[in-house]
Amino acid sequence: MIDVRMSDILAERAVSGEMRLRLPYEAGMSAGDVVRREGFRGEEAQAILTMVNGEQRPHGHPLADGDTVELVIPMVGGAAPRAGAR
Repeated sequence: MIDVRMSDILAERAVSGEMRLRLPYEAGMSAGDVVRREGFRGEEAQAILTMVNGEQRPHGHPLADGDTVELVIPMVGGAAPRAGAR
């Protein structure tokens, strides 16, 4: 089995609608297969980072039975530093 985790934002758009799920492992399965099984395609799929067992991996990374795959939306930005802050 492959354990899959994703944020609530991704889960709302995913086929399963779940933040956590288990998929049956299939020989030759990749991290990108998990992304596609959840219904993400094109630019949307390309924007999703895949973490396999806690390490960022490309979508083509092969999976092994028992792996954990996290689907992550990269976040950038933040508040500008306050005046006088060090």
